Amino acid sequence: MNLLEIIFGGIITQFLGLNTRYYFFKIFNKSLKKEDFQNDKEDIGDSFSQGFYNFFIGLIVFIILSFVIVYLLDIFHLL
Repeated sequence: MNLLEIIFGGIITQFLGLNTRYYFFKIFNKSLKKEDFQNDKEDIGDSFSQGFYNFFIGLIVFIILSFVIVYLLDIFHLL
């Protein structure tokens, strides 16, 4: 497993994307579980869609966090 696979597959998709979607939808529906947003190995269509949504949301959150970190570093003149 190479570094890009760890970053994009693990951190962005499984951590940022999954948790962002879970906590956002948890606001509206208290009975949701994290398993509802994870990949289902049995249904290939459901597995693809959940993984795609997790990756897409995770990528957006990753980009926003990157901009915020760079902005804060620029404000404090650490760049």
